[in-house]
Amino acid sequence: MKQVTAFIEKKKQEFAQTPFMKFLQDKSIDPRQRLTWAPAFASFAMSFKDLNRNLLRKEPATSKLQEMINQHSYEDGRHWVWFLQDMKVMGYDHSINFTDTLKFLWGEETIKVRQMVYNLFAICTFEEDILMKLVVIESIEATGNVALYEIAQVAKELQQITKQHHPYFGESHFAKETGHIQADMDDVEYFVESIQLTEAQRKKAFMLVEKVFADFTEAMSEMLVFAQKHPYDQPFNL
Repeated sequence: MKQVTAFIEKKKQEFAQTPFMKFLQDKSIDPRQRLTWAPAFASFAMSFKDLNRNLLRKEPATSKLQEMINQHSYEDGRHWVWFLQDMKVMGYDHSINFTDTLKFLWGEETIKVRQMVYNLFAICTFEEDILMKLVVIESIEATGNVALYEIAQVAKELQQITKQHHPYFGESHFAKETGHIQADMDDVEYFVESIQLTEAQRKKAFMLVEKVFADFTEAMSEMLVFAQKHPYDQPFNL
């Protein structure tokens, strides 16, 4: 698995240089504007409850790896609550009618985010090899480690405006994103790297890493366009 983790690290470094990350780093832009895409990211943030509970978690666990994934699923599967809290804190708990809410969530401007969610669900539904699910988890965690670091820096600035803690976009969420599966063991990274893969598994793992990072890159590019088009106080304009 060591070659796969090295490839994930390579893709992680590339992801850190995307235009979306540069946008987050641009302090000449109001921090509220740099996070105006947040409501449009709802389909991803809210889907993790079901992804972890229904597709990754298998109980009772029949292997050490499944036990690790189960532990991870309980931790990762509750972050959606923080997202809801941040929507309130950031002033996005507007009253808009139900049909406009549906049009917003399933609109043309969030196609890539939804496609990313659908692809993750498809992979985790039909992939029977638990090692490939681990590869997907490690890839997701790597993207989260990069993105949430930059987002947390913006949230620090935002806190000066809102005077409130931001549980999803702030440092407390980033602290949970180590870049690896969340499990109760001393050296998760060593354990993951020590896993032996067949040549067929290795090829498939590289393909999955490429797919996950490509989907995240496209989704974040879509969120960049959204932020450039919508004022932070009018994100729901259709």
